[in-house]
Amino acid sequence: MKNNSKQNKSRRFCLEVKELAKKYDLPFFVVTDGASATSNNGCAAVKNARDSHIKWEKENGYDPYENWSEKV
Repeated sequence: MKNNSKQNKSRRFCLEVKELAKKYDLPFFVVTDGASATSNNGCAAVKNARDSHIKWEKENGYDPYENWSEKV
């Protein structure tokens, strides 16, 4: 995926969600235009959402296991 301003905003947003979830000790999965993030400790709904997104990413030519957090 091309690195651009929208993607960078999406990634920063996901990082903010991650920090908020950490503050409240909650599992989450979030997807937006350009990025997604997840942290799960056994929540079936979060796992189902992420599994569905992995399938969509594979079908649409994206790497579902890309770790972009080190690129932001």
